[in-house]
Amino acid sequence: MAKLLYMDVTIFEEEALFQKGMSMISVERGEKIQKYKNPMTARLSLGAGVLLRIALDEFGLGDKIDQMETGAYGKPYLKDIAFHFSLSHSGHYAICAFSNAPIGADLQQIKEKLPVRTTRILSAAEKAYLDKLAETERIETFYRLWARKESLIKWDGRGLNLPMEQLSFVQDRILADAMILEGKRLYFREYQDLLPQYAICLCDEIGIFSEKMVEITAKSLKNP
Repeated sequence: MAKLLYMDVTIFEEEALFQKGMSMISVERGEKIQKYKNPMTARLSLGAGVLLRIALDEFGLGDKIDQMETGAYGKPYLKDIAFHFSLSHSGHYAICAFSNAPIGADLQQIKEKLPVRTTRILSAAEKAYLDKLAETERIETFYRLWARKESLIKWDGRGLNLPMEQLSFVQDRILADAMILEGKRLYFREYQDLLPQYAICLCDEIGIFSEKMVEITAKSLKNP
């Protein structure tokens, strides 16, 4: 079953918690965080790293945090171990989805307006679908589609070599929660009601997702 952790990274405004988080993550991620000039960028990366460590600990793999390898297109993984994960962050939240099967996850903060170049990620059917919606619903649905596509791309592992505009979640004029990609049936699970103003989606081949997300808080970090 795919599980999902999330965190409000503003907890790392507290210096003691920031240092606690830094002690949990990989050396490589820690070195990158120390170079960030933007404090929020650093907190988001730290949050994603801490969530990954907690996910690894649940699988009894916490000691593998520094043993990640990178695939041909940059996707990190643990060699010869049935542990799969996907990280994402946006706004002031970070998420980590993990499973014993390949998984993709994405988080998108829903803004007040659509991005300027929305056509780059939408299929013709999706554009037609959005055009029929009222403005507020159209904006929210766009970000939901974006999160779905990013979760699919992260599951696939080839990055933008998989063109977004050729992947359509509108089938027979409705939003579908499954699609066939190169002979594989993929399933998608959204968590619409959990975080206001955020679109969250998971993608895998199994279709069994946790019904809830688990929040990692300042209290849970201080008292593991």
